[in-house]
Amino acid sequence: MTASNVELGRKAVIAMVFLGVAAMFVASFVYRLNNPNLFVASRQTPNQEVSPGTMPPGMEQMGGNMARIRDYMAQVEANPDDVDALIGLGNSFLMMRAWERAVAPLDRANELRPGDIEVLKGIGIARFSLEDYIKASAAYDEILEIAPDDTLALFNLGVIFKYYFDKPDQARAYFEKVLTLEREDSEMIKLAKQELEK
Repeated sequence: MTASNVELGRKAVIAMVFLGVAAMFVASFVYRLNNPNLFVASRQTPNQEVSPGTMPPGMEQMGGNMARIRDYMAQVEANPDDVDALIGLGNSFLMMRAWERAVAPLDRANELRPGDIEVLKGIGIARFSLEDYIKASAAYDEILEIAPDDTLALFNLGVIFKYYFDKPDQARAYFEKVLTLEREDSEMIKLAKQELEK
C-alpha cells in the first residue's frame, strides 16, 4: 500500500469520526434536555495554576466522559433494550477510539432500531477502524438502501472498494456519484475529485 493510499484511508476515517462526533453532540444535547439537573464545571484558563487536590486542564472533561460512560452502562444494565443508552455508549467509545468496545452496543442498537442511519455510520466507522472492511461496507450499503444520496456512505464505499477490495471500477462509480450529488461539502468534493484523478 502506498503512502497516498494510507493518507486517503486516514482522511476517510477522520471524516467518519467527525460524523461520530456530531452524533455524540446530538445525543448529549437530547440527554441534557431530559436531565436538566446536570452540573457543568467551568473550564480552567491556560494561565490558571492547578492547586493541590484539583485536576489539571483537560482531565475534568475526561472524567466527565468516563462518568457519562458509567451512566450509559448503568442504563444498559438496567434495561438492555434502551436504544438511546446503547447509542450513547457506542458513540462514547467511538469518541475514545475504543473501536472494539463500540461495536457491541452499536450492533445491539441496530438490532433494536434497524435503519437508524447514525447508528449504521457508527458501525461503519468502528468496523473500518478494526479493518473489518466487509462489515464496514455492509453498514454503508445498508445506509444507501435507506438514503441512496448519502454522499459520506458513497465516498467511504469508494475508498473501501478502491483500496481494500481492489475493485477500482466500482470505486470510480461511487466517487462519480458523490460528485453528482454533493453540493455543500467542499472537502468531500475535493477528495472525490482527487480519487478520480488518480
